[in-house]
Amino acid sequence: MRYRPILPTAAGALAAVHVVGILTGVPLLRQAEVAALLLLVVYALTARPRSRPWVVPLALTVLVVDAFATMPPAGTGRLQVLRSGPADLTLGFLTGLRMSWAALAFVLVLLVAMRWREARPNRLVLTGATLAAALVAGYAVLRLVEVHLAVREAQRVHPGYGGPTGVEVTAAVLAPLVVAFGTIVLAVLLAGCRRRLAASGAALLALVALSQLDAALAPLPLPSYVDRGALFTSAFHANTSVPAPGPAVAAAIELAAYLLLVVGLCAHQRPSPGTGRAG
Repeated sequence: MRYRPILPTAAGALAAVHVVGILTGVPLLRQAEVAALLLLVVYALTARPRSRPWVVPLALTVLVVDAFATMPPAGTGRLQVLRSGPADLTLGFLTGLRMSWAALAFVLVLLVAMRWREARPNRLVLTGATLAAALVAGYAVLRLVEVHLAVREAQRVHPGYGGPTGVEVTAAVLAPLVVAFGTIVLAVLLAGCRRRLAASGAALLALVALSQLDAALAPLPLPSYVDRGALFTSAFHANTSVPAPGPAVAAAIELAAYLLLVVGLCAHQRPSPGTGRAG
């Protein structure tokens, strides 16, 4: 297929249009994210690997569904920078899950459906993964302890203040944490298979999961002085010219991660016997 090499470039250009729309608060092209992901689906379908050619397209289909569901409606003129709805303390787990279910499904499909028998990660990769997992766990524990202490202090000063319970706060960040740890495992396996480009994409996706962890805490009725998280703080410092720098950066990293993953997995696939060349 002669046009196949330009598909990732076109997808990257559409992703940039989507990010600029988030950054300015005005969607330049409402369908930009959906179109970018559809181009990646076509790129993956035309790879025609020898083993399980359906895995990457299936994983990408989940992202397309999520992008279509969160596409700004026609005529709004503004982009919704946070994908989570109003906070419901009884459904804290679902609040976090709404923001990360697509990434979670994408990672799980790759982990479960792909063949990893040839994965041989070296000691450096395993050490880096262990350090990354420790940093993710440490950041999550730090945030949970910070929120717990702030809520207890607010309840002491203002007896009428309810606030979220520890279980509700933990449930809200559970899904992003699973995504973060899953992407670390995926990065290790990809590096063990010598797919370094795809492994770097998985590593970027772990950063996105941490930003989703902070975003999952944002809708909760926390005391006003609680830090909303270093990875997401910039989203709350908008101005008239740049309404949402934080979500724009998160979207840019997320789409770049998917682009690297797909290209790293599909760029040098050998066609299955008998398929022939198209184009």
